[in-house]
Amino acid sequence: MVTFNKMSIYGQLGVLAMSLAVASTSTILLLGGCGADKSAEQAHKEDQASAKVPAGPRLITVTDEVVKRIDLKTEVVSKREVIVPLHLTGRIEPDYGREVDISARISGRISKILVRPGSMVKKGQIMALIDSPQISDLQGEAVEAKSKLSIAEAHAERERQIYEEHLERPKALLEAQAHLQTSQVQADLSEQELKRQEDLYREKIAATKDYLSAKATHAKAKVALEQAKTALKREEQLYKNRGLMKREYQLAMAEVTRDRQHLQTICKRLDFLGADRTMTQLMLTSGNINGLVQISAPIDGDLSRYDCAVGEVVQPEKSMFKLTDLKYVQVLADLPEVDLKRVRLGDKVKIKVASYPDREFTGVISYISVIVHADTRTVPIRARLANFDSKLKTNMYAEIDLEGTSQNFLACPKSAVQEHDGSKIVFIKKATGFEERTVKFGKQGENYDEVISGLTDGDVVATQGSLMLKTELSYHH
Repeated sequence: MVTFNKMSIYGQLGVLAMSLAVASTSTILLLGGCGADKSAEQAHKEDQASAKVPAGPRLITVTDEVVKRIDLKTEVVSKREVIVPLHLTGRIEPDYGREVDISARISGRISKILVRPGSMVKKGQIMALIDSPQISDLQGEAVEAKSKLSIAEAHAERERQIYEEHLERPKALLEAQAHLQTSQVQADLSEQELKRQEDLYREKIAATKDYLSAKATHAKAKVALEQAKTALKREEQLYKNRGLMKREYQLAMAEVTRDRQHLQTICKRLDFLGADRTMTQLMLTSGNINGLVQISAPIDGDLSRYDCAVGEVVQPEKSMFKLTDLKYVQVLADLPEVDLKRVRLGDKVKIKVASYPDREFTGVISYISVIVHADTRTVPIRARLANFDSKLKTNMYAEIDLEGTSQNFLACPKSAVQEHDGSKIVFIKKATGFEERTVKFGKQGENYDEVISGLTDGDVVATQGSLMLKTELSYHH
């Protein structure tokens, strides 16, 4: 039989009860301590949150010594004329006349190409040679015309020599003078014979027949003398009017002029179609026909397109090359109709492109369209600018800021504006310091912004040194 000691059981139960009591007390104290720590942390956060909410306008006290030390400056807020930039998006294109499509003026087969894609080409540089049957035909006509011209020139030279000889020794005039002298002699002799026969006839010595014959001979001599005088007078008049004497020479010279003009016309056609002038002159001298025409560059520029190959047959309507000169470019943009009054020809613009974000290009408005787009209600405009370093490329997107015309409004200097807790603020000068003020702005100029609310005309705001005031505000609050 097992006997239990009541006292020992009761003692053990008491110890267990005391242990449980102590454990419970410790757990309660631990839980209580945790709750106390959480309450303190929450209270601290609430204090900080409440501290961020100002009870009223926050004032930063600044002594005169601090104002001098930080070189703090102020400016009065007032109404003023401000140029408000107009922001547009556009694209870069070559200036007018600085991008040219090049094609042959005549059909033919490409025999040689003298340029490479992307190369720089100078004005007048030969880019390709084309073998053309039409050029061969024209060269043949030129050789034939040159031969006819040589014959006409030889004929004109002969007529010139005859004309000059007539001037020096007028044959007809000399013959007329000689004939007159002969007629005069014949008339004198016939007159003397008539007188002699007349005397003999009176003395009944000469026969009537002889007298009448002498009389008829004298009459004929007088008629011949008058004719000789008339012929001489005519030749003298002709000699005085030399234009009649050089008729044949003039006709020969007219033929030379006609043949020379015909040859020049053929050469001009060859030149227009691209035949080299030196080669044309050599062809006229030697008579050798080559049928080649040159494709020359009309401007300086980069070879931006190359669409041909040796042996290919080209037509006038097919573009072979494209030259692009980007020394000057233009920016194309669409101006909203409502802003049309703000832009004028000659206005300066500032241009930025994504490729060079730290560089600002400048240009001037060179074109404002007279047409408003019916759907978008915009007006196409262009700005021209120099691009000597070739940084700007065709079809680049560009951000454009136009100066536009000035506008009058209540303006706050940009240097006075700071950003704090997501709001735009300024610091207004007060008797004992500078008061923080939240401001709402509208239009933005280069140096001034339009005040919508928060400031009134005459307020004095901190400009230089406002950043330090913002730093002080952030530190204390």
